[in-house]
Amino acid sequence: MLTWRPYRDLYLQELLRLDGCGDNLEICSRCSTDDISNPAIYRCCENECHAAGLVCSDCCVSLHAMLPLHWIEKWNGTFFEPSSLREIGAVVQLGHPAGKRCPLPIRTTNSFTVLHTNGIHSLNLYFCGCSAAAQGYIQLLRGSWYPSTPREPRTASTFSLLRLFHNLNCLGKLPAWDLWKALETMTEHRTLCSPPQRYQVLLRSIRQWRHLKLLKRAGRGHTSSGVSGTALGELVVACPACPHPSRNLPPDWESISAEKKFIYILFLAIDANFRLRNAVVSTAERDPPLGDGWAFFVEQAPYNEHVRSFVSQEDMATCSGFKATFLADLKNAKGLRTTGIAGVTCSRHGVWRPNGMGDLQRGERFCNVDPLVAISMGGDNSRLDLVLSYDIVCIWGVHFPDRLTQLPLQWRLNFDPNRVRFCVPKFHLWAHRVQCHALYSFNFLVGVGRTHGETIEENWAQSNRAAAQTKMMGPGARKDTLDDIFGAHNYLNMINLIVIGRVLLARLAEAIREARTHAREFKDFNAGMVTFCGNEAVKTWEREVLLWDQDHSQPCPYEPRLQNKETMRDVQLQLAQEEKTTLQNGSVSHESSMSLFLALGLEIEEKQRGLAWEIKVRRSGTTYQALDVERQRNVILRDLKRFRRLQLSFMPMFKEYLTDDQKKVLDSPASVLPEETKLFLPSELREADRELPRACVVGLAHAETRLREAECRDALESLRRGLRTRSAGHLFTVRNVTGQNPTTRAEGVQRKVQVSIYLSKLRYRWARNALFRLRKHGDWERELRVLNDVDVRGMNERLLTAEEIAERRILAEQGFIDELIAGPSSEGAVVSQGEGRRQLSWIWYSYADPIDTLKIEWCKARARKMRWEEEVELLLEEMRRVIVYRRWNAEIWRERGRQQRAGLNAKCQQGLSAFAAEQASIQDSVADDLESHWMGIRALGQELLAGLPVSRVVEVELEEEEDGGDSNQDDLDVAEV
Repeated sequence: MLTWRPYRDLYLQELLRLDGCGDNLEICSRCSTDDISNPAIYRCCENECHAAGLVCSDCCVSLHAMLPLHWIEKWNGTFFEPSSLREIGAVVQLGHPAGKRCPLPIRTTNSFTVLHTNGIHSLNLYFCGCSAAAQGYIQLLRGSWYPSTPREPRTASTFSLLRLFHNLNCLGKLPAWDLWKALETMTEHRTLCSPPQRYQVLLRSIRQWRHLKLLKRAGRGHTSSGVSGTALGELVVACPACPHPSRNLPPDWESISAEKKFIYILFLAIDANFRLRNAVVSTAERDPPLGDGWAFFVEQAPYNEHVRSFVSQEDMATCSGFKATFLADLKNAKGLRTTGIAGVTCSRHGVWRPNGMGDLQRGERFCNVDPLVAISMGGDNSRLDLVLSYDIVCIWGVHFPDRLTQLPLQWRLNFDPNRVRFCVPKFHLWAHRVQCHALYSFNFLVGVGRTHGETIEENWAQSNRAAAQTKMMGPGARKDTLDDIFGAHNYLNMINLIVIGRVLLARLAEAIREARTHAREFKDFNAGMVTFCGNEAVKTWEREVLLWDQDHSQPCPYEPRLQNKETMRDVQLQLAQEEKTTLQNGSVSHESSMSLFLALGLEIEEKQRGLAWEIKVRRSGTTYQALDVERQRNVILRDLKRFRRLQLSFMPMFKEYLTDDQKKVLDSPASVLPEETKLFLPSELREADRELPRACVVGLAHAETRLREAECRDALESLRRGLRTRSAGHLFTVRNVTGQNPTTRAEGVQRKVQVSIYLSKLRYRWARNALFRLRKHGDWERELRVLNDVDVRGMNERLLTAEEIAERRILAEQGFIDELIAGPSSEGAVVSQGEGRRQLSWIWYSYADPIDTLKIEWCKARARKMRWEEEVELLLEEMRRVIVYRRWNAEIWRERGRQQRAGLNAKCQQGLSAFAAEQASIQDSVADDLESHWMGIRALGQELLAGLPVSRVVEVELEEEEDGGDSNQDDLDVAEV
């Protein structure tokens, strides 16, 4: 740009020069006539006919005999004014070579409208009326103009326009309305008048064009059954890199050894998208899809019938609880036919599966998702081992095999449930409870390589841009549009993944490098562990890993083996059982149990903290809020009266051991607000006094100690759950919530979650302070540490810098941040970091045995080594499958080209054969190029798997840029971006 800036004046002058005659005199540049009756005053707008100059009307008509859709303008002696070919007598004759007239022309009434890339044209058009002439709409099609209707068409759209919009819509999600307005604006600029209204015609033509393109590419024009014989899902081009038993797998693939069988695993990812909604516009009867179930969407009738039988089924939840919470507030289904769609894709290559899409009526439900997965697993795929990834697989996958047996007969599968394994995508896994982390992790599952499962989220990111234009479409138009957009996505993925070959090439190059690195690191680490812990200990670790790989119910070697920690419920149950034993032995008992007394005290404390926070946050609230505060105070007062009565039984003379200030509070309860009233449990007495029988009954202080310790653990678990919900909720909002109202509701839900985090933090601090007064310093502090504000952060949230903390305090002082809730060192937004840089807060781990910690690190290092080696094997197999699939596909097209369709004339048959030959040639050419392009890197991968040392260097050219800049390679591990 800096180079161009000095030339702006010259560029501008040349643009203005074109508005005049320039070097052209009023002499025709073609016939050189200077006839005054036919002056050379016409030219093609913006020089579309290159260097044509000024021409006379006769030459202008002749020049545009094959270019009838150019705009022309006329020199009036002062400036150029709009004109048209129709005004100077140009006629478009169909059915004959350009410039030739039909002896029996059939003229269209008035003018014929043609929509082209440069505007909307009104033409004089003649159909051929010869005896052997085809019908009018066929004459238009043979001229590459798409007729608006097969019955007496008066409007057509050029193939160029439809092809242009097809690409713009699939790539940039340009709405048809924007295209129409652009054509209308260009036409008004050229003609100075409004063009005829043909928007609905354009919509119909675009929809039909999409559908015909799908049929053509799927080879339906080459089959004897024609369009009507299209099978379900047939218009979807399958992923060449995925395993297809009848297409790209060796004949003996099922007899491969068990340890190598993972190379034939089919990886599927499942997810729902709540942005692709659809309003109640038109009906399925008035606007049915052109090919119901032929592409990505499941066949509607059986799917709807199945869903209707589960009307009362609730939405699926997740162990973190965030999705159910957000959907309850965000899924405003009023006026919507569908709240979104569920989809299935191959999780390693991002290619949408045939019939893997289905509409959602509410949230994510089993009845919506199960049929889509069953269809994707059907056919030859039922013979493959499967890995299914889903962000709520911990709930969805539990009874999945049982639910498959309840599906309609056409969707039921005969497969072994032991051949299906479940995972949570890497980026979503941290939002789940800790128990899910190893159980559903790709990192620890044998045979999955470096699969991350987040591919489907990348797919949604592309299609979500079409949400606005498809929301107000009829049901049929929406499905046809989305089928085409999903098909374009598959095509582009295959171009990058396979045709160019750079994606698989880049993945294999990285996998070979990382596999060697991690193998070397594990070898050194393993040698150190053998020296430090002993060879027998390391062998024991390996046996534990192998046992857990076979049976996940065995102890997990990737998690610390901590002692069983008691919760509040556990301690209360134990105290109740001890009191039951005391009663059975005939010992003296009180009117209530000790555990109920202490539990009531802890419950009152929690109510006091919640009310005190509420009052502090509201400051000056409404009358209704003030009434709510008074009601809560009355509840606390009633609980306090009951507590004081019980306190006389378990702490009969505790008042004697209080300080003077404490006695004043106890004697004048009305002088202190209920939320500020002290309870005077044993932890609030002096250490020497709480052991006296007159102050506390025997065992009361010890019982409170046990309860306080359990309360600390409960508060920590509640805090962790709140942090997971906050992080996952933020991610859900970013990906699924748009618009002011939904965003406001989402912020309200996030605030509720943040309040829960804040109160859990207060509860832990309160309980720990009480526990410290009861126990003083000890080993218990290694597990239950002091909780600072900087410790209250999610697993993927980073610490704020000093500058950020200072800026945050300024914003809090100005009222932009609620410091009471947010805390001085937490972040409202989730900031994800890679495994190599993240600093985990102590709340996410507990003290464990050092040897156990070393074992865990050894197991994880071994897992990293194995996953990278598996990735190399998977990529080598995928490259082989791609080449074999292309060869198979080429033979399919050759076979189609050899077939002769009955009833077709020679010219149509020639077109079918030419298209089939072209496709076969493309498939063979791609296979040859990939085999040559991948030869060197595949050889390196084979050497790695054979355990051979590095013997050479292979240069891999991944991408070229016009400006010579360095290409950027994205990190393939989404969880560590």
